[in-house]
Amino acid sequence: MDTAPSIALLLRSGTPSPDDCNLAEILDFFGIPWTALTVSEAKGGNVASLTASHPQFSILTSAPCLAETLQSCKTGTFPAWLTAAASVFIYGFQAVDPCRALLRQITGDPEADIRGIDARPITVSVTDTFPDMCGPMSALQIQLEPGAADAALVIRHGGELQSIVAAPEGHLFAGFAYSGVRFFADASLAMVDIRERAAIYFDVKKRFAGAVPVVMYLKWSFRGVCWTTSETNACLIIDDPPLRPRYGFLDFGELLQLANKQTFATTIAFIPWNWQRTNRDTVAAFQQNSGKLSVCVHGCDHTRGEFAARSVDLLDRKLKTAKCRMQSLLNKTALDHDNVMVFPQGAFSPEAVSALKRNGFVAAVNTEVAPADDTSNETTLADLWSVAIARYGEFSIYTRRYIDHGIENFAFDGILGKPCFIAGHHDLFRDHGSELTEFLRQLASLRWKLCWRTLGDAVCRSYSIRRDGGTSIVKMVAEQLRIENMEAVTRRIRVVKQEPQVVSLKDVTVNQDVVAYEYMDGCIRLIVDIPPGRTADIRCVYHEPPDAFPDSESVSYQLGVAVRRYLSELRDNYGHRDLFRCRM
Repeated sequence: MDTAPSIALLLRSGTPSPDDCNLAEILDFFGIPWTALTVSEAKGGNVASLTASHPQFSILTSAPCLAETLQSCKTGTFPAWLTAAASVFIYGFQAVDPCRALLRQITGDPEADIRGIDARPITVSVTDTFPDMCGPMSALQIQLEPGAADAALVIRHGGELQSIVAAPEGHLFAGFAYSGVRFFADASLAMVDIRERAAIYFDVKKRFAGAVPVVMYLKWSFRGVCWTTSETNACLIIDDPPLRPRYGFLDFGELLQLANKQTFATTIAFIPWNWQRTNRDTVAAFQQNSGKLSVCVHGCDHTRGEFAARSVDLLDRKLKTAKCRMQSLLNKTALDHDNVMVFPQGAFSPEAVSALKRNGFVAAVNTEVAPADDTSNETTLADLWSVAIARYGEFSIYTRRYIDHGIENFAFDGILGKPCFIAGHHDLFRDHGSELTEFLRQLASLRWKLCWRTLGDAVCRSYSIRRDGGTSIVKMVAEQLRIENMEAVTRRIRVVKQEPQVVSLKDVTVNQDVVAYEYMDGCIRLIVDIPPGRTADIRCVYHEPPDAFPDSESVSYQLGVAVRRYLSELRDNYGHRDLFRCRM
């Protein structure tokens, strides 16, 4: 396509089906303008009036709807409104005669068929010849779990057929041109409901159908109007180690050598309780390699579920204590930290998320996607597809993955526009990090612009953007946004950030200067002009609660924390027999 379509026509019956509603939600999620077109309107020739102000459009529809619309057309001929579309996306090919006849009609293959896929594991292959659509998922082979795919299309003689996602049973997603129309056929029987509640991370190995093909298509077809990202920020986050030369399998000297060789950046999720237990040479290594090594905040005492608590006073006290300790670390060593929280054991409460916001944190990063208390879970699939979860107090929780989630999930996150945050512990460096090295090699081979940064920098640069004429609209996600202007002329951006409780907002600053902003429809809005070669650092500053009394816990509690920390280190340093042998 020379020109990307500016609107989607959602062809559907007079009464929208659940799948019609699900598809509309996905369009809204990506910020794609759409209008409904009923089968009766299409048959009546009313399409021209609907597209009068949008000469470039694409059509999305289910196979039964399109079959009903085209039932009077001869094979190989299509109405003018269909041929005028930039492309046509069709899903929901049921194994029934009308859908089978439609498939044969739009492919020109008289033997085209629809084949159901039994609930068993299958391996699918993503083409490497269509990187504009498949992006970082190009050329991947993915082992899907039973039920992740439900149908396949058998097309042998289609016009200009291109298999996009294939399985032994047939095409799960294919593109082809026939009689002047460019079709994309998705074998998925239904569209995923992104309003569905989610308790765990999204996994393409379990939820491929109704999700991956439509996301690929929309991000490609409507690339000029949908929310997108200019780069994929990446960081390796290692939980727990104190700043000493070695912790378990992790050797900081070896880590730095590996980071230089593989060109990646690492942030240590540092337990504030350890602030006095640091090694001068290790701290110096962080200071001398600030672009590759940093520390962020990992809880306070790192007790079990400490930020799953729901007491506002307790949470504020924990955060005040953590901040006090990190400031003491700075005062003692001159090592600053990323103002980002990684929750211990991934456990958090909605109240803890709000507490981070009012205590001046920029964002949280976490492996768990839902609060520890299931009854307070409001996380949806749409949240998991977003740059970050902003469901709780409009404070962002960026998600991270372990490498055993699989390269395909990191790649799909890249298509969605999410950052690439890798979670790990010291055991990720077993065998001198051989498993990590292999995974980093796989990441580097994907077709994307991967930018390794320390966590604080990566969070501030992870946002959504789209063009509106000569202005870029930027959806601010974290409480701090950093944008560079690499162009030769001044760049104007319109910043939008959701903020339901504007009364808590103290100031908005750009490069530390307080600026005026507009508040409308629950969003902060401001315009920023960035001169050539300059960077805009935009921050939301909130009213902080009155000072609590840090370190006010009982002696028995403090003793219990100390015992827990020392036992954890004993386990990690000497609990592995092969590590113990290498030290003898």
